[in-house]
Amino acid sequence: MLFTLNVNSLRDVLKRRGSRAVSIEDLPRYAQEQTGLNAMTMATDLLAGATRDTLTRIRENGDRVGCACLLLSQTEPLSLGDPRTKVGEDAVIRMTKVVEAASLLGCNSASLAITAKDDDETMDRVAGRMRRVLERADRLEIMVLIRPEKGLTEDAERLTELVKTIGGFRVGTMPDFEAAAASGDPVHYLKRLTPYASVVNAATLGFNDPEPAPEPVEKPKKKAASKKKQPEPVADDEEMSVEDAVLAAIEAELEGLDQVPPPEHMGYDLAPMIGAIRAVGFDGAIAIDYRGPGDGTLGVLHSRDALEAALEAASD
Repeated sequence: MLFTLNVNSLRDVLKRRGSRAVSIEDLPRYAQEQTGLNAMTMATDLLAGATRDTLTRIRENGDRVGCACLLLSQTEPLSLGDPRTKVGEDAVIRMTKVVEAASLLGCNSASLAITAKDDDETMDRVAGRMRRVLERADRLEIMVLIRPEKGLTEDAERLTELVKTIGGFRVGTMPDFEAAAASGDPVHYLKRLTPYASVVNAATLGFNDPEPAPEPVEKPKKKAASKKKQPEPVADDEEMSVEDAVLAAIEAELEGLDQVPPPEHMGYDLAPMIGAIRAVGFDGAIAIDYRGPGDGTLGVLHSRDALEAALEAASD
């Protein structure tokens, strides 16, 4: 599994002004340097007004620093289930353009959410319109992933049924941890959708502040002996060199870091979710999507630590 960055986490970074400003074109460098992640997923609303040249520069900058864009996500849900022909046609055109933009960015996937009533007639309508999108996606070798949304795609069983109804090799799912938690049975939800996914969105909501370490308890001092024992002379070859002392200090510091517990996630337990996607053999990308308060970059780093700890626990 590959941990990647969902750039929704860094919206606060893109709002910076002055010397700390980060442009959308420079986001791959910032993501790689500040989070240590080597791939990202982009959102269409962050590209408003972008030209083909802009998309090309984002791709080239990502290639230069080793942080590629893997997926472009259509931000607003599309009305592919609307019975009005014009509305449905506009949704098809919009998603086709998103697929083409994903290709320019060097992505291998594009995602969308669908607004649609949960009935069989609407499902057939959505499937027909999605097949038209997939005609273009197939030529560009882009996977189209469906994110959960209230209505037709809210339930895991109905979403998998929709994917099967659409058919083809270029359509799949993009499960989301927050949606999984809302389903009431996150493990079943993820096990049902993940086999159709190439990207799983690991949404995190915030982290509890770590409890301060307990103060060390001082042992009572022993009474001094009547006679002080003179220290034994240390032979020259037993003296610790400066280099040995530095290495010992570094080793002690690293050992202390290993004992720091991973951040505690608020809202729902990440461990069973990671265990669920691992149990079905998922080996795609896990997009870290921090949705909590405070600094987005720090939230991503906490999320990564927590998810890596959950993955390690699931592997034991």
